[in-house]
Amino acid sequence: MDVVDRILTTYQLMRPLDPDRVSDSRRKVTRYIESLAAAGQSDAQRLAVYGLAYLKELHEGRDPRFIPVASGSKSNT
Repeated sequence: MDVVDRILTTYQLMRPLDPDRVSDSRRKVTRYIESLAAAGQSDAQRLAVYGLAYLKELHEGRDPRFIPVASGSKSNT
């Protein structure tokens, strides 16, 4: 099983996708993994983790814990 199949199989265990979304996701995650590999990332496990994070953001949006706070905002702490 290649890394893209592994990513899609794992993601669908958490969030099933309809066939059209699987096809679109496969195309997008393949491009993403290819760009990481071209930049020198070759560890299959890391590529799988990065690919899962990519799909999660693609389908579920950004995790609000990691969205930067706008400058000029004041913290109450």
